[in-house]
This record gives sequence, C-alpha cells and structure tokens, in this order.
Amino acid sequence: MEISICTTKSFERKHLKYGYRWEMSRSGSVNGKYLDRSNGQQVLQFINDFFKKHNLSSANSFTRAEELLYNHVPINIKSKLEITSWMLKNWDADLYRRVY
Repeated sequence: MEISICTTKSFERKHLKYGYRWEMSRSGSVNGKYLDRSNGQQVLQFINDFFKKHNLSSANSFTRAEELLYNHVPINIKSKLEITSWMLKNWDADLYRRVY
C-alpha cells in the first residue's frame, strides 16, 4: 500500500472498470452499514471513503480496490467494516497465484 503526501482525490464513475447498477437505493443513502456491491454509487463511495481513511490516491490503488471488491472479497462478507478489514488484510496478497 502506498503512502501519499498529497490530498486524496475522489474518483468518479468513469474510473470504475466493472458494470454496476446506478439506481438510487431504497433509503436514498450510500451511508448504511452494509455495502451493495452491485450498486455503483455505493461501490464508488465505499472506495473513496476507504482511500480517504487510508491515505491512498493512485489510479492503480483504485483499480486494486475495485478488483478486490468485485472478484475477491467473499460474498458472505457484507458489512462495510468487515469488508474494510478483509481488504486491509489482503491488500498485498497475491490472489492470482495458481496451485498446480
């Protein structure tokens, strides 16, 4: 994980590489306890909040965060707090390693 001296920028919808739903959640909020990983607004807000909290700013780190969320965080982990914990624990893990 890189440490950035500059202010963390906010990423936008155009920076996401996977497809998401963009309808407003029932509550109209992205600030709930749980993350709907199919909702682009929630995913984008979660990643931007994660970046601010952990002082990240690079496009590569944004791609890494989205990749972890979309393909690697176990589906049974739903709370933002648990997802954050999992991502921090696995940030530097080689999740592509093949066992033959």
